[in-house]
Amino acid sequence: MLMRLILAAVIYYIWRERNARFHSDALRTSSMIFRDIVSCIVSKVNSFCNMASSTTNRRLHMAWGFSDDIFNPI
Repeated sequence: MLMRLILAAVIYYIWRERNARFHSDALRTSSMIFRDIVSCIVSKVNSFCNMASSTTNRRLHMAWGFSDDIFNPI
């Protein structure tokens, strides 16, 4: 599921940047776009709850800075 979320965010932000450049000549650096993509993904994952506390999920939790609440049921 995380890979689908990443793919969707990348496509959306690239499409959005393309439109901004085409319609308003606004240029942003790739690092700014990357920061927006990561922020979007972290925000979305932090809204999840009751994720399995697997080793892979815990590694992603530490690497991306997800909230601890994703492993607790509401």
